[in-house]
Amino acid sequence: MRRAAWFADRQAAAGLAMVILVLAVMVGTVMQYNGVFRRSIDVVVTADRAGLTMSSGAPVKLHGVVVGRVSDVAVVDDGTRITLELDPSEADLVPRGVTAQLVPPTAFGAKYVQLEPSGSTGDASIEAGDVITATGATVEVDETFTNLSALLQAARPAEVSEALSAVAGALDQRGEVLGELITLTDDYLQSFNPSLPALAEDVRRIDDVAAVYDLAREDLIATLGGAATTLDTVAQQQASLRALELSLTSFASQGDELLRQSGPGLSRSLRLLDPVTATLARYSPELPCLIEGLAKGNELAELAVGGTNPGITTFTQVVRGREPYRYSTDLKVLGENRGPNCFGLPYVTPGEAPLTYQPTFDTGVNPFKDDSPQTSDRADILDILGIGGR
Repeated sequence: MRRAAWFADRQAAAGLAMVILVLAVMVGTVMQYNGVFRRSIDVVVTADRAGLTMSSGAPVKLHGVVVGRVSDVAVVDDGTRITLELDPSEADLVPRGVTAQLVPPTAFGAKYVQLEPSGSTGDASIEAGDVITATGATVEVDETFTNLSALLQAARPAEVSEALSAVAGALDQRGEVLGELITLTDDYLQSFNPSLPALAEDVRRIDDVAAVYDLAREDLIATLGGAATTLDTVAQQQASLRALELSLTSFASQGDELLRQSGPGLSRSLRLLDPVTATLARYSPELPCLIEGLAKGNELAELAVGGTNPGITTFTQVVRGREPYRYSTDLKVLGENRGPNCFGLPYVTPGEAPLTYQPTFDTGVNPFKDDSPQTSDRADILDILGIGGR
């Protein structure tokens, strides 16, 4: 009797021990799965938003290799706080200057944390308590659908249908034109890309320009007030402005008619003046020295003819004339082609600026080919003048 009771108690104890063992295994498995027995290095990721599919247990990857997991996702005042548990054996490979991105593996998958090194190989390994900044979080498809659903609820279906029908009608049978437009837009954007740094710099300087305008705000307001007065004056003078407009219109019409009638003549005159103006332009450098030479010559002439006193003081002799012009032997020749030259001007005497050469001019006429004429006595002069003589 006692032996049977002892055996029954032993079986009950064994059964209880088995139940306790099974429960212990189950609890240990759960605790192992939850990482209770796992040593980890805890770091924090701060982000503006985590998205809808970021949850505890999400993997943490570096270069595609899992180095930890997400232990907690909490909302704080300035965004989201995500606690990461990094594997101590892998944490040495994670530099301290990493950033984080919250990305999904697929369009519909749950997000994970992707660690991105800063590029510097000299950073120390990450340590417990470090804070990592998230550079971005992708938008999930379900969030997009949520926003689209809210938009469709706000919009009226009939109006949306009409708008889509209008867009479809506008694009119908215009695929080739639309393709050309897209190609041209792509070419334009490619040509515009090199200017993006300059555009970014201009946008950065907008703040400086806005600050300058802020300082000049009162002056600008005063200027606008003056412009209002000017506009009132213009409004009061509308009749005069209309009359001026009519006068200008009439003048323009008459001027147009005049130019139409005189256009051929003006064009011909300009063509005829072209060689003249070209010659004047070529010899224009002579003009300053000519004027200065005339001024110096005027000073000498004043001394020769009496200066500022009335009358002229001269010693005059009459010489016999030279042979008259003869055709074919005295034809003019335009042989001067040496370009602009002052020939010593503005100096008018060799003592001031001796000439290193004797200027000669090829005109086709040589008035000195015969002997120089001699002066005549008084009887010859009277005979020349026709009032007496021999």
